[in-house]
Amino acid sequence: MKSRYKIASVLAVAALLLSVQNAYAAAPDWKKFVGQPTKELCAGKTYKLGFDIFSDNESFALIVRKGMLATAKAMGCVNVEILSDNADPIKVQENLKIFIQKKYDGVMAAQVVAAAAPGAVRTMKDAKIPMVATFVVHPGVPFVDVNNGAAGAMAGAGLMKEALRKWGAAVEPYLLIGSLKEGGLNSIQRMDGYYVGVNQVQPNFPSSRFIDVPTQGADPAKTNVNTGNALQTIPKDAKIILGGINDDNTVAMVQAYKASGRDMNNLLAVGQGASLLSNICSGELYGSVAYFPENYGKYLIPAVIGLINKQKVPNHVVLPTTLLTAKNVGKYYPKSACS
Repeated sequence: MKSRYKIASVLAVAALLLSVQNAYAAAPDWKKFVGQPTKELCAGKTYKLGFDIFSDNESFALIVRKGMLATAKAMGCVNVEILSDNADPIKVQENLKIFIQKKYDGVMAAQVVAAAAPGAVRTMKDAKIPMVATFVVHPGVPFVDVNNGAAGAMAGAGLMKEALRKWGAAVEPYLLIGSLKEGGLNSIQRMDGYYVGVNQVQPNFPSSRFIDVPTQGADPAKTNVNTGNALQTIPKDAKIILGGINDDNTVAMVQAYKASGRDMNNLLAVGQGASLLSNICSGELYGSVAYFPENYGKYLIPAVIGLINKQKVPNHVVLPTTLLTAKNVGKYYPKSACS
């Protein structure tokens, strides 16, 4: 009798394992839905996902949040809860534990403090809940984001090309970069990319003309003050090109320039993220490297569903970028076309 029960138990376990394997095998390949997820990706299932994001008021974050919810709604088989950590590592952990308590199927991390990443990974690994990350690399977790070094170089090259067109080859402008070293490797690569891009257009650009402006947590108010301090070391009539970690901080740098009483014809600024298109149209920004924040959910959701279904997701899922200026904003955002 005991052997009969033992055989029945073994068969039951085998059947369960087979059903699980078949479920994974039946899941559609997530790669076919990258950038364009539909209900077919869910294959009759409903997924509950958590999304931790670094801010509930920064312009880029707001567009990402809106796009994430719109994508989930359009798919009709995904429910997403969004919690903000406001760049606080403690709050990151609190948010992740809420997702764990609610037994979510997967989590997407968009927090921006590099030092918080290892702890976040450990927390989700211990809970056995799959996670993908954006904005900051999390060790051992798929990274869904732009090529930050290339995005910075795109901005630097765009700035230098316009500087040569506007001011001529004889002028050597100062290059002000609003850095975010605490954001980790990707933030550093993004801002170092500006110098790379400038040199691609103007080889041997003098390093003495490069000035680092700390953003102190990507805080526009602190960026503004630090830019004002940096400007005091630069001649009043100097030509200046600059860029920040995002559009909000780039605008804060421009505002500091204005407050210094300098000639706006001697300034060119290119941001990152293209979340403030009106500032491009107004001329406050010459341009911004577009990451298309409204589409982040279209990449993050398929990637995390792929992980949930035990499918292979590469270390880096690269998002598209392009340099937007007043001339081509309308091509990508017809409703925001500059007149």
